Amino acid sequence: MNKWRQFTNSKYFYMLLSLALAIWIYVSVSAPSIGSTRNATNSNNVAVAEKTATVNMSLQVDVDSNSFFVTGYPKQVAVKIQGPAALVTATKNTQNFTTYIDLRQLGIGKHRVRVRQNGLNRELKYSIKPEYVDIDIEPRMEKTFPIQTAYNSAGVAEGYQVGEISVRPQVVQVVGARSEVQKVSQIVARANLPKDSTTDFNREVLLQALDSQGHTLSVLLSPQTANVKIPISLPKKRVPVKFTQTGSSDKTYSFSSEISAVTIFARKSVLDKINELEIPIDVNKLDKKNYEIITLNQVKSDIIDSSPRTIKVYIHRGDDSESNTTNSGEINGSNQ
Repeated sequence: MNKWRQFTNSKYFYMLLSLALAIWIYVSVSAPSIGSTRNATNSNNVAVAEKTATVNMSLQVDVDSNSFFVTGYPKQVAVKIQGPAALVTATKNTQNFTTYIDLRQLGIGKHRVRVRQNGLNRELKYSIKPEYVDIDIEPRMEKTFPIQTAYNSAGVAEGYQVGEISVRPQVVQVVGARSEVQKVSQIVARANLPKDSTTDFNREVLLQALDSQGHTLSVLLSPQTANVKIPISLPKKRVPVKFTQTGSSDKTYSFSSEISAVTIFARKSVLDKINELEIPIDVNKLDKKNYEIITLNQVKSDIIDSSPRTIKVYIHRGDDSESNTTNSGEINGSNQ
């Protein structure tokens, strides 16, 4: 106890006490300041957070479009914007500004003009690529042309034929620079037939403006497409029918039908060889009926179809009173 009293009365005790008090005062004063500095720093970071984004914008052309036609400019430009993150995001999503080139004070000829913007918030920094574009201003011309059709004939299946081709609409409006419109030789709707086509082609086809050398020209077409119909079918031929007896029999047979001629469908090379359709009747396979139903495309394998598809043939045995005659009409035959 006496030692503690001696210590508290010594100068060392007062030195330690002064040091502890000084530390406590320093901590008490500095701690709020440190916290405030951190809060202020965080607040400033939120306030100045920035973002960069690139927006592709359609390029508008300010010009008297009734008198002039402009070529050479890109359809779109890239606008790089930088600024407060929320503002950049909103601008990119809404695209509430425009990019344009102003040609209203320029005359006919080639020019280099600056791409400008209108509507961007003043807090945003921006750059546009390209910054300048080279354009050509020419007198505007408008002309009407008939639409021609073309197709790849190799796409038609062998032996098939193409009928009369139709196109709708039949005319097209061509607009462009006078120098280009004057080069137009024809407007073509070119149909690309699938390989070995055996059925009609009926599709919308893009139109092309071509010069006399077949090169595509830079003009505007209205409409841009046309409907092309290409009938594709087998060739057909109408031929008489003739009945012949096959097989061995002691009896005498004769045949007749109410159908004297039929229309057959086949490849042209097959039709060229048929002037009469010979229909064999195998008497060894006849039953007691006095008629047979013949399916024509089974008579000759090269015949793909016929009209009618079947005919009724009457069988006359021995001295039957009916003779081998034919009359017009159709029994149990179905037209295609």
